[in-house]
Amino acid sequence: MGATRLRFSAFFVKARLVRLAGSGLGLGYLPVAPGTWGSAGGLLVWWLTLPMGRGLQALLLILAAVPAALACGACARESGRKDPSFVVLDEVLGMYLALLFLSPSLAWVATAFVLFRLLDILKPWPVSLMEKRFAGGAAILLDDLLAGAITGLILIIIQILITVI
Repeated sequence: MGATRLRFSAFFVKARLVRLAGSGLGLGYLPVAPGTWGSAGGLLVWWLTLPMGRGLQALLLILAAVPAALACGACARESGRKDPSFVVLDEVLGMYLALLFLSPSLAWVATAFVLFRLLDILKPWPVSLMEKRFAGGAAILLDDLLAGAITGLILIIIQILITVI
């Protein structure tokens, strides 16, 4: 009886930890605009990791991607929904990627935040392809990573054009 109870308890602890991760440490449970809160969480993580330098920040993102996809997928399976609104770890990483190679100024960060949210909400091509080509946690995460990459690329090009012109 004790071993069964221990396994049962361990299962629930693991499920809660996965939900905590998938929800961006609870940001996804905030009542209004959970994706925006998740994006704000990504901004905070980026800001806190600025002293690490871009190389280590990029490594951190790469190392987080697979566990994030697994957590997002597990939350989706548990909830029975394809992309539950409380799962915002994908927004955290997508926003983090959007900011990764930008100048850390308020104007660029605010612009990246708004552009990333627009791309994440509207899901234009090619962002929309991720949900069609992939399934589960990979689909949940990859559309946001692509939205973040596109956001970053657009803003880097604008930064270059501003310095050239």
